[in-house]
Amino acid sequence: MSYKTILMHCNDQRRLPRLLAPTIAFADRFQSHVIGLSVVPPLSVITTGVIGAPPIIVDAHCEGYRQENSAMRQHFKQATAASSFIAEWRDADAGSFPVIDVVLEHARAADLVVASQTDRDWPASGWLDVADLVAVESGRPVLIIPNTPQPTHVGARVLVAWNGSREAARAVFDALPILKHAEATRLVWIEPQIDGEPEQAHGQDICQTLLRHGVRCEKTKQAPPQDGVGPTLLAQAETFAADLLVMGCYGHTRLREFVFGGATRQVLQTMSIPVLMSH
Repeated sequence: MSYKTILMHCNDQRRLPRLLAPTIAFADRFQSHVIGLSVVPPLSVITTGVIGAPPIIVDAHCEGYRQENSAMRQHFKQATAASSFIAEWRDADAGSFPVIDVVLEHARAADLVVASQTDRDWPASGWLDVADLVAVESGRPVLIIPNTPQPTHVGARVLVAWNGSREAARAVFDALPILKHAEATRLVWIEPQIDGEPEQAHGQDICQTLLRHGVRCEKTKQAPPQDGVGPTLLAQAETFAADLLVMGCYGHTRLREFVFGGATRQVLQTMSIPVLMSH
């Protein structure tokens, strides 16, 4: 298994270098086809509340994005020009649909998606930041890059969150290409043990499986978290000096209202290292 197609969602010129660094590193390693995807956000339609009056169409944010898009495209092409892999830039327009709809069309045909953590202080975040939604909806592993400074290398020291769930299993196997090249991998169990629960739920079986794939995995057990699973995971990652956290993404959607599990929400909001999530 390898990441032969990597999709990088480019939506903010400021954060583009943070996305490019790990994307180029993985693409060099796996000789991937890299796609830089930029999606112009939809128009804003504001109703006046007056019967018979036409709505107000706001497109200033769209025009602003198109101007920034040119700089992003140029930066992407310059950064990948001398690479040994193939790099492709794609321009798309959301039209009247949310940006997430367009990103999903491209994401579901990729081996790995790279995107930025939501920036709650950025005015355009509500239109353009969709990494968490892609993790739930795409069926593909999503490498979410934090908005804070990150390690130079991603995937050398990996912390794997394991609780025996479907989402955790999906994340571990989606991360195999990275784990096989990692210098150190630690598996951590956060949830408390249930009486009579089999030992393999705490990581014995999955560590043996990873070993058969050539992954040297250190297994640990943890006491019940005091401040929530998410903060405990991030604290464990810091203790291990991890440069990547691998975990399942817990959540669901109802009529476009996304509801995330507690640990997923906490990590998405406070992450300080890249996180590979799968649903």
